[in-house]
Amino acid sequence: MADLTFAVIGAGFMGRNLARVGAALPYARCVGVADLDEARAQALARECNAPAYRDYETMLARERPVAVIVATPEMHHREPAVAAAQAGCHLLVEKPLATTLEDADAILEACAQAGTTLMTGYILRFEPAYALIQAAVAEGSIGRFLSAYARRNAGIREARRLGGRCSVLTYLAVHDIDQILWYHPVPIARVHARGLRGRVWEELGVHDYTWTQMEFADGALGVVESGWGLPETWAAWQRPQEWGGFGDVQMNVIGTEGVVNLNFTPMDLRGCDREGWKFPDTRHWPQVQGRLAGAVKEELEHFFTCILEGREPLVTGQDGRRSLEIALAAQRSLEVGAPVALPLQP
Repeated sequence: MADLTFAVIGAGFMGRNLARVGAALPYARCVGVADLDEARAQALARECNAPAYRDYETMLARERPVAVIVATPEMHHREPAVAAAQAGCHLLVEKPLATTLEDADAILEACAQAGTTLMTGYILRFEPAYALIQAAVAEGSIGRFLSAYARRNAGIREARRLGGRCSVLTYLAVHDIDQILWYHPVPIARVHARGLRGRVWEELGVHDYTWTQMEFADGALGVVESGWGLPETWAAWQRPQEWGGFGDVQMNVIGTEGVVNLNFTPMDLRGCDREGWKFPDTRHWPQVQGRLAGAVKEELEHFFTCILEGREPLVTGQDGRRSLEIALAAQRSLEVGAPVALPLQP
């Protein structure tokens, strides 16, 4: 099989994870890494045995990759994604697809005009536990869908790392919004959100926690609790280096004939030493034999398979737009202090 060439725009956390996974696949080859931070681009390029670039335009013109991974900060997805689509590249855009509907629509339009694949990077679609929930709901195992409650709370260090550049709604809540829409693909009639202010608000000017209630057109309900105010001691260990940290994550789905409950926090592995109790990531991007495995690998391999076989991705660009619209409606609800109807008006 000929190499499937790909390039990465944005060499941060997710860009690095996806690039490392792709570079390790026997049928794929990384042909470029672009980042405004030249040192960061060069470091990742060395890991992937690829050239580094400061500007993605030069990389796209010179390397002509088949696929491009856009993993820049979320408010800067539009320009590189549109440029890559216009260059004829298939796109995996890390979630959220954008931070405005205008930007999301521009990306969708560029890919439609170019006839290229557009996948939104919602990694939870490739987590076995979440996929099993969707399958159970879809096949009617718990009867008619009534409600879903999701919790995704991270440590305050994550909020500080982002420095207030985005809200917890567009950064964390969109994961679970997408999940609930996947379980119950019915239009949302209105959204009502409440925000809680604590240390994160005082330091960075964004909410510590938000509660988003989504009312479906058929009367079903979805509730998403999202936050990044857990104390510094949460998942603060340094060793073993491969273990990594995680947040407080749950998903509960209720149907007319049953329930499904997922507690994602323990991850099945735990340890305790001088640093205290540890619950490492064994699902998203664990390191196995020095290589990344888990859902991030499944996600990227799915994207590449869709390109090679001409299939529609499990998570489309329209899926990315839908979850973004709800997150933005929740943000507006916080601002006006009242429910917001969908579709979202300018």
